[in-house]
Amino acid sequence: MSRAESGYGRKGRRGGTRHASGTHTGDHVEEHDYEREDDGYDEGYDPEEDFSEEYGHTHTRDAEDDAAEYHDDEPERDAEAERPGRRGGRRKNKGKGKDKRGVDRVSAFSASAIKKVSVLGDRPNQIVYTLAEQSKRKRGTAVLGVLLGAFSLALVALLGLLSFQLVTGGGGSSAGGEDSIVAPPEGHSTLTPELYLFQPDDPEVFGAIDERPADAEPMTDDSVFGSVDELELGDMKLDLRASEVTDSCTSLVWGEELGQSLLDGGCVNAASGVYTDSKEDYVAQVTLFDLSDSESATEVAAAMDPTNAETGPGFLLTREDEGIPGLQDGYSQASTQVMGHYLAVFWSGRVDGEPPGKDTDMATLNVASMNAFSFVYDEVVANRPDGE
Repeated sequence: MSRAESGYGRKGRRGGTRHASGTHTGDHVEEHDYEREDDGYDEGYDPEEDFSEEYGHTHTRDAEDDAAEYHDDEPERDAEAERPGRRGGRRKNKGKGKDKRGVDRVSAFSASAIKKVSVLGDRPNQIVYTLAEQSKRKRGTAVLGVLLGAFSLALVALLGLLSFQLVTGGGGSSAGGEDSIVAPPEGHSTLTPELYLFQPDDPEVFGAIDERPADAEPMTDDSVFGSVDELELGDMKLDLRASEVTDSCTSLVWGEELGQSLLDGGCVNAASGVYTDSKEDYVAQVTLFDLSDSESATEVAAAMDPTNAETGPGFLLTREDEGIPGLQDGYSQASTQVMGHYLAVFWSGRVDGEPPGKDTDMATLNVASMNAFSFVYDEVVANRPDGE
């Protein structure tokens, strides 16, 4: 072997060895570095990971375009690596490739981070508004439920009260009657009879009308007074001077307890009339109350009794019709009679208020006035069972 050959060989070997060694070392470092970088990304967050699909976004750039761009850079790096006499070529290229790869990863990370932040940037407000709207809906639904529940309870209570009133007569007031006491006019007379007589109910006579029928027709002026515009007994003749039928029973009386007894007794209407003789020396005021039953009529008669210490003062209001003499201060007498569910009151006296003399005119007047309510006897006949 010549020296030249030997030198060439050594040189070749030396250079080749160095070249091979350097190449091997560089390849080993490159391989080691990449493995370390890959291990780091596997253990933590991968910058190249794409979050767009997770938040509903899609790439405007396809993966094929990115791959083509990456392959276009490889020929340039291979050409630089094959140039002779440049031992650091591969190292430089390697570093360049590493920088290129690092730039690509940072760019991918930055793009993903920007997309992620841009997506999250709008979501908090949207989430807050959505939660606020849901909260409002829940509160509105709860309030509406409470209101509907309260309304239902109120409706049930109202229906119960109405049903109770229909069944019980509303605590004394019935359909067609009144539910409060009518106050008497100011300065009204508080005249009461000096003689008061009470005749209780007679079931043998008025048993057929002991209770007011549910379909009973209300009294009218014609039905009560149409056939009794004149009353006659012996030498006493009386003419009807004024009459009325009212739905307000309490408007004909004064006295709190008396008025309340009419309400409690279910009085639906009352008829009232005034009779006088032809000389207008005598006057008789008659009144008929339509109550729920005979027991109620008896209680009203007790409240009207001036001698009853258990009840407060109260009696009929004296009628004051224009041009007609009525009962004034002085002596008067009255009698009440329970006629089934009706209560009749007969109140009479002299126009001048003088007490009765030795004659019997006052007694005759009182008895004659009791014929004013033949209407009640007609009701007994109409309501008597068949065959009696």
